[in-house]
Formats: sequence, C-alpha cells, structure tokens
Amino acid sequence: MSRLFTGRVLGSVAFILILSGCSVSGTYPDAAEPDAAKLRFISDMSSATLSVLDEQHCEGQTTGILNNLFLANTRRRVDMSIPSLSEKTPYLEIRLPPNKELLLHLNTQGAGSVCGMAFTFIPQSSAEYELTFDRAGSQCMTMLKRLHSVQGQVVRSPVPLVNKGIASCMGANALFPEPPKGLPATPERDALTEQIVSQSIIAEMKPDATALNESARTEAIDLVVNRRKDQMNLDLPDAYWTQYRQNVANYLVQAQGVKAKALDQYKVEYLARLSRLDTSSIKALVPDTEATDVTQALATNGAMLQYYHRLSEQLQKEVMADNWARMAELDKRYGVCKRYPQCWQN
Repeated sequence: MSRLFTGRVLGSVAFILILSGCSVSGTYPDAAEPDAAKLRFISDMSSATLSVLDEQHCEGQTTGILNNLFLANTRRRVDMSIPSLSEKTPYLEIRLPPNKELLLHLNTQGAGSVCGMAFTFIPQSSAEYELTFDRAGSQCMTMLKRLHSVQGQVVRSPVPLVNKGIASCMGANALFPEPPKGLPATPERDALTEQIVSQSIIAEMKPDATALNESARTEAIDLVVNRRKDQMNLDLPDAYWTQYRQNVANYLVQAQGVKAKALDQYKVEYLARLSRLDTSSIKALVPDTEATDVTQALATNGAMLQYYHRLSEQLQKEVMADNWARMAELDKRYGVCKRYPQCWQN
C-alpha cells in the first residue's frame, strides 16, 4: 500500500539556501542519541532541499542541497545499514531524534517553478527511512518508506504522511502565517454569513444518513481479519487477533465520522473568511438578492468547495495514519516484522 502526496508552494526557500554559506551541508546538527533514527533523502530535482522543523526551530534547519547548478552535491552520510537502491540518484543522510514529533519541509527550485510540501513525522527508535522527492508533470511528489530486513530480505514499507503543522509556531514566520482577524460581529452580519454558508452546502458534503448496522459491520471486520490471517499464515495468539479486530473496528468508526467532521470544520472556516469582509461585500455573496454579485458568489463557493475537498482528504489521511500507528505498535509488540515482510511499520 503506498501513499503519494503532491504539493506546490509560492515562496522560494531554495533560493535563500543557495545564497547561504551553509547551503552545502546545511545547518541541521545530526541527533546524538544512540538510538537515533536515520533518514536518506533522495531527489534528482533541481536545488532540492530538506529542512527539519520543531517547536524550537520554527524557521527550520537545513540539511544540505542536491542538484544545484553552482554547488556540488552534499556528501552528507550517517552510515545507514541498508544501502540506497541506486548511487546514481543524488541523496543525503541525516540522524533524527527518536520518538519526537518533527515537521519535514521539502522544497525545490527549477527553471521558472518552485515545488514543495511538508509533513509531520515521528521517527521511531533506531529505525531507518528513505524519503524520495521527485516530479510528475507539474506536481512534486514525495514518498516515505521504512527500511527493515526480514530473514535477510530488504523490505521498504511505505509510511502514510500527514501534515499537522506546529501549533506553537503559528505567526512565527511566512511558513506559519497567523490567520487574519475578522471584523466585529453584529446580528446582521451573523445572519448574512450563516445564510451564505448554509446555502453553499451541497449533497456530497452531507454526512451519510445511514451507517453500517451491527451485522454488516461485523461481516466487514471478519472479511478484513480473515484475509489478513490468510496473507500472513503465521501462528499468532488469540490476543493478537482480538486487538487486530478492535483496531479495524476503531478505524471503521473514525472513517464513518470523517464527513461530519469535515463539514463542521468547513463551516467554521467559511464563517471565519466571511468575517474578514465588510458588510457590503458579504451582502454581495448572499444568493438570490438584488445585491448579489453572481460571479463573485460562484467564485467564493468554488474556492470553498476546493477547500472542503482538501480538508476531507486530509482528515481521511489522518484516520488512516492513526490506524496505521496502532497496527504498527501491535505488530511490533508481537514481533511480527521479524517473520513477515509486509508487516505494519510506523
């Protein structure tokens, strides 16, 4: 199972790094813990960079630069036990503090374009990872994989990526802009904005009216668990499969609630954006009135629908990542990864 994430950014962090005296090796100091995780960053894109951010470093610490026209590729290495698939594609390696939440920010600057993305990451103790960063058409893509060896066989297991940001960094810099404040509320403004938001909600945004009944839920869980048993073909205790069933059940409940959660957050965001407009601009967005600016109303609703789709996708990824973490902890507890290459790896 693999997850690809795409993204684009407007600012050029890479250009700043090129001008920096530390751009070849970067400013990030390798973690000193004996059980530090190791990460290999691989990219063949122009001026590709990887920065490590946390609550103490909202501006980020750079790890070096790859494929720059004026600078040699960094030869930063940390003696990873599993080699790269190819020495032809440039890469660098770093040590990361284990069990600490980080934000990894990737960026590249090519001819007339900038591409980048970020994701939250908690490196596991003594684990090894590969992070690839490349382009497909006009979009950049990245994939993170956990490296491990099972009975002499090297396995690269994909890890789901979710960007949760860093709450304490909000307002610190351009990467974490502070949301603009709204104008004072009035009964008239509140009524107008509520009308705009309520009439923007379309059928696909509404939560499913019917949920799985208990019989259908049990059947779905049985199907997933039995399929997994057949795939693994391992002698595992009943306690393992009891917890596995519970994890699947929790996932189904969380997944069922995504649409309702997305709609609630959509309403909050839409109201917040409208609160920043003056009253006459709000009136222009109210449907079917003499003051309605149809073009502007359609454009605003269209932008918010795109926001809803991005939000829904993000929430689905978070649910999947939570389940992935639970399954990885379970497989680790019962030593599954020593016997089964396709085990859950966090």
